[in-house]
Amino acid sequence: MKKHLVLLLVFVMLLTLAACGGKTAAPQNAPAASGSSGATAAPAQAPDTAQHDEPAEAGIKSADGTLTVPAKDVAVVVNGTPVPVPYRLGDLEAAGVPADESRSSIELGAGDFFSANLYLDDNEDYLIIPAYYNGGDSSISITEAEAEEIMMTTYADEPEDQGVSILGVPFGMPRSEVKALLGEPIYDDGSYLEWHVEIPEMSYEGTLSMYFTEDADDAGVSQVDLTVFPK
Repeated sequence: MKKHLVLLLVFVMLLTLAACGGKTAAPQNAPAASGSSGATAAPAQAPDTAQHDEPAEAGIKSADGTLTVPAKDVAVVVNGTPVPVPYRLGDLEAAGVPADESRSSIELGAGDFFSANLYLDDNEDYLIIPAYYNGGDSSISITEAEAEEIMMTTYADEPEDQGVSILGVPFGMPRSEVKALLGEPIYDDGSYLEWHVEIPEMSYEGTLSMYFTEDADDAGVSQVDLTVFPK
């Protein structure tokens, strides 16, 4: 009889342990199940996001001499403020290009072009030159005109950064750094580089060209010209 009671007690204990073991297993599995939509989801997305970010981080580096440029980057940056095509005079002045009241009297007749010299310094060594065009049938003020070509140039023998850049290239940037930034140009004549430009969002294309103080890797940028037009 005692043997039967002992066996019965052992059996009951085994059942209790089995029941306890089942209860401890459930909480261990529960976080894994909930984590599949929570904690484990974030790591799964991280590599994916990084893969999509890599092309953007690569910027507008050229392939075979062609720069594929986002529409927002078809701009001249003045003191950290991008002024996009069509480079309106009011937007350039608002970004920090010194204003000149005499400009407001300039008018463009139908079909007229006008290159405005916008000086950046008191010595007039550095300037931005948007090429304005009036494609309408009547005269307009220069403040209403639009430009699809913009140039930054200097008369200084040793150009220095003036807080102005086009496609990330400021005055004085060494030739070697420009090529590292933008990649190999379509044309390289030592002191002159040229890239073809494509802007898919706008169905535009164009040319980016620049001059350096001399034919040397450490020569600084003295002129940058960005011209775009509809395909």
